[in-house]
Amino acid sequence: MVATVRPAYEIPHDDLVGEVLIPAMRCAQTILIGVGFFSSRCLAQIAPGLAALLQKPSGKIRLLASPAISSEDRAAIETGVTGAESVLNAAAIELLLEARRSGNATDAHCLSCLSYLVASQRLDIRFVLMDAGMYHKKKWLLQQGDDWLAVHGSGNATHRGLLVNGEQMTIDRAWKDGDAARQRVDIFVKQFVRQWKNRSEGALTVPAHQALDFLRRHARSGDGVPTVQDFWAAWEADFQAGMEVPLPPNARRPHKVRRLCIPADLQWRAGRFAHQGVAVDSFLETGRGIFSIATGGGKTKASLISAALLQDRSDDAFLLLVLAPSRPLVNQWAAEVRSFGVPPSVLSGATVKARRRELEVIEAALRSGKAHTEVVIGTNQMYGGDEPLRAWLGRIGKRVNTMLIADEVHNFGTPSFLKNRPESVKYRLGLSATPIRQYDPVGTGELADYFGDVLIDFTIGDAIKAGCLVPYDYYVHEVELTDEEAERYSDLTAQLRRLGFRVDDEGQVMNLTPRTERILRERRAIVEQADNQLGHLRDILEAVDVRAHRRSLVYVSAKPTVFGRARQIELVNRLLTDLGIVSHQFTNVETSSSDGERILAAFGRGDYQMLTAMRVLDEGVDIPQTETAYLLASSAVEREWVQRRGRVLRSWSGKEHATLHDFVAMPPDPPDDTGRSLLRAELRRVTEFVIYSRNEFDRGGGDETIRRLEKRLEGS
Repeated sequence: MVATVRPAYEIPHDDLVGEVLIPAMRCAQTILIGVGFFSSRCLAQIAPGLAALLQKPSGKIRLLASPAISSEDRAAIETGVTGAESVLNAAAIELLLEARRSGNATDAHCLSCLSYLVASQRLDIRFVLMDAGMYHKKKWLLQQGDDWLAVHGSGNATHRGLLVNGEQMTIDRAWKDGDAARQRVDIFVKQFVRQWKNRSEGALTVPAHQALDFLRRHARSGDGVPTVQDFWAAWEADFQAGMEVPLPPNARRPHKVRRLCIPADLQWRAGRFAHQGVAVDSFLETGRGIFSIATGGGKTKASLISAALLQDRSDDAFLLLVLAPSRPLVNQWAAEVRSFGVPPSVLSGATVKARRRELEVIEAALRSGKAHTEVVIGTNQMYGGDEPLRAWLGRIGKRVNTMLIADEVHNFGTPSFLKNRPESVKYRLGLSATPIRQYDPVGTGELADYFGDVLIDFTIGDAIKAGCLVPYDYYVHEVELTDEEAERYSDLTAQLRRLGFRVDDEGQVMNLTPRTERILRERRAIVEQADNQLGHLRDILEAVDVRAHRRSLVYVSAKPTVFGRARQIELVNRLLTDLGIVSHQFTNVETSSSDGERILAAFGRGDYQMLTAMRVLDEGVDIPQTETAYLLASSAVEREWVQRRGRVLRSWSGKEHATLHDFVAMPPDPPDDTGRSLLRAELRRVTEFVIYSRNEFDRGGGDETIRRLEKRLEGS
């Protein structure tokens, strides 16, 4: 790498930069720098070596530094972190070289170069905070293949540290300078890697993108170089304020005894939510059961109150596991748990390796103190696919008091969960507005065997009467199937009969096979995607000024398309655009990324007039601002239409009522057996919606609709 160097260099008399750093950088693929002070001005001194390093596709610098940097350098790093296109200018290094040759390498050139290096991810910066004092090492470690060169001593990575101050730097070449030099270099590299990965005692390493806001705020306080304690104090304050504040890589939160605490302003034994007190008392009697509470009736808070009181019955450590069906719902649970005073560990979205580390931290915390509570949150899918997590839960459930809250518990009646159910969990609580699994009495029974009986049945009528939910108007729009749709529906029904499929009066399904399931899905898709729905929707939307539409949901079918048509969500999106309505779709594509939270927040603010929703809003996602829903994908599954109605009826400041438009598929008159089967399914949902609506007996209201559908069902 560097053939001829002296063992030590005295600055400013010796040319460390020209004889060692620049030649070594020209050969190196990786450079590790650990310094107490860093300044962008040093980039001008090493520019030729830096330019050569960047010619290599994999050439990269990792920099560990104390937080003692100038506000100008901090701003330049922040500019680079944003990755603005204007920063990613390939001429940045050339400009610095030209300025260096002319002897006019200004601070502005150096700051631009720093921003470029960060934005292009060729310079990765992490700040090191100490429990006491400051990070004050001075090392340059340069790698070419298997060879390492170490430059270490008293000089920092600053203009003065490299050229002006009286400094001494020692050179060790691992491949040439003997065993002692090789051992020193090996120690230096291992120490750097440990520090980089946050595995050094008495220190915390924070990536630049996570540290900058904290450093900016701390600098304004004038309290000097921040410590580890300063960082965690700021982190906890942000966390308690409900902000998303990820932990630095491999960092462990400082251990302190924490407990779930019921918020002082929570009224759960009187007023609108007095039913929560009834539910909680029932659960505490046995430690198991199911809360059947209407969507919007406070299931989540009731379950956390139960957990807090259960925790307080003992001084032993307490572990709460929450499983929910989707990532947005997991995020909502995390916010609720924070309001009870415990920062939860959200495992969904983390790598398997990261989960293992987090579980180790949790287990250590639970063992370290008696009166201590940890909360773990994840999705059903994550639990089912993570055997090590299940094994960990089985082990720790035998050592500490453990409670499971299963949100939307009807989803847990599947064989995939039941065969892996955590038997070591002593306390079990299921939540659902619809705990009975439609057409699956076996799965429903298995749920009762594991979780216990339904402890409270708080219906949507109860919730509206109590004021937990707003009243609603309900309008039915009868949609005729086209001849093509009706013919195909009849054909599929005939196929089901030939295969012996039927549902008896008690809901028991006969001959449900993969083939009959496929036929059922196609038959339902015809109803959900009835072609005439779009014309009805257009008429309704055009009946009022486009600006009057606000905070509305359009539920569309998630089933495969029929008759070669475009997806229903695409057709609806196109219609809304044609009408000038500002909208955004919300599907599992959006929820699998950070876009989901952004879209929901924008909808809540009124930036979007409508959301077109496909499946993901059926369970648990909280959008209480919603005022109107258009049910295009009229579902025959009770759980789905109960959840959809609940989305719209949640209470919100200034929201006095809600409106539901239900598009009901109608077979041609007179209905045959197939048509009557379809009508019965639609009538069941319509009747349920009508009886709780406030316009049930209005002219043209739901009661008239029911009588009209019953007559069609009779064929008169």
